[in-house]
Amino acid sequence: MNNWLVRRTTAFTILFFILLFVVILIEKFYPTENLASMYLIPLIVAGFAFWKHLPIQIIVAGVLTWICKHYAPYGNLLSIHVVIAQWLTYTLAILSVSTSIRFYIKEKENTLNLTFALAKSLDSRDTHTAFHSENVARYAFLIAKEMKLPNRVCDHIYLGGLLHDIGKIGVSETTLSKPTSLTEDEYNAIKQHVTIGYNMVKHIPSFEKNGILDMILYHHERYDGKGYPEGLAGESIPRLARILSVADCFDAMTSTRVYRNNMDLAFAIDQLRKNRGTQFDPEITDIFLRVLEKEGPDLIFQIEDIKKRPVLAL
Repeated sequence: MNNWLVRRTTAFTILFFILLFVVILIEKFYPTENLASMYLIPLIVAGFAFWKHLPIQIIVAGVLTWICKHYAPYGNLLSIHVVIAQWLTYTLAILSVSTSIRFYIKEKENTLNLTFALAKSLDSRDTHTAFHSENVARYAFLIAKEMKLPNRVCDHIYLGGLLHDIGKIGVSETTLSKPTSLTEDEYNAIKQHVTIGYNMVKHIPSFEKNGILDMILYHHERYDGKGYPEGLAGESIPRLARILSVADCFDAMTSTRVYRNNMDLAFAIDQLRKNRGTQFDPEITDIFLRVLEKEGPDLIFQIEDIKKRPVLAL
């Protein structure tokens, strides 16, 4: 569907410029008042060519109106044909914008529903990590808000939090739920989840542009370069992945796991402070500590309340 729309838009764009060139030539070499109506044709084609871009629509209508009035000596700006042409162009522009907005809203809604469904399918595999993805998403969202990042970026990091561990679908359930220490091979298998997750969703174009792929692939990198999968360090780790790393580790510490009970809030905060600058980005860690100081234990309780809600049917 999208490829067809792209091809259609390209064809109409080429046709628009060809028709406009032809009409201008006719007006130049065969000036006559009757030919003013010929601008109707490129104006209508412009509506189809630039249906996604309101500013371009307005510019095209304005330029053609000026050409009709000033360039064509016999063109009449108030000609009924020109008035109809302008009206059709503006109408097409409005319809195009409204259609684009509907497409955008629907696409965003579908992406969110798909993301929730994938996150729920992962969390449902293990009751000990149930709601982990949503917890991480909420913590990361709060950090982004505190950093005063744009609302769109905050939304993206929330989606990245929901999907950050999606690659664990490709890891053995026995390994994920093992209550004792992992062998080296088992640990290496779990480390593959970032690459598996990346490969699962890398073909979704918007995920590359909005940083979700970076969050999935790099949320286990460490600020000191001792993480995985690539051993990136410091600022070379994408910022959104550095935010997610803090949120992920904090929720891991304060949640019950199959191999241990949850740690209390004071201990988790102490670990964040001790590992700022080594495991975690120090600036982002300080920002999250500030969020925790503002919210206090209530933040944990609010996150825990999520578990009492029914699972949404997506």
